[in-house]
Amino acid sequence: MLDNDMTTNDMTGSHAGRPGGTGCAGRAGRAAAALLCLALGTALLGGLPTSARAEATQLGGDYPDAQCTSPMRPFAGDKAWEWDLYRQKMGAYRACVDAYVRRARADIEIIQGKIDKAVREYNREVTMP
Repeated sequence: MLDNDMTTNDMTGSHAGRPGGTGCAGRAGRAAAALLCLALGTALLGGLPTSARAEATQLGGDYPDAQCTSPMRPFAGDKAWEWDLYRQKMGAYRACVDAYVRRARADIEIIQGKIDKAVREYNREVTMP
């Protein structure tokens, strides 16, 4: 008897646990893993019916880069006020990166929830008598 139940890992083609694996559960971090999963999913869309393909490509397949810029570091002999200004700008830079990471992680959670929902719905459909 074939087991038609699908898991989220079945959807990603993950090679987690293999040395050098490039699966969605690798060491690259949650954000990179989610983007990799999204890219793999986009690559697999060619086999979907047109209506499913149109729905799945609405995100666009690309995630925006952080719009944070690192300040110029003063030279060792520069004045104390230049170093104070640099530290202030570094604080703002860190806050910008932290906000970007929080938003990206929230987006990952939303995407993962949608993936899990689709898998649950599929599993419910294939297990019906």
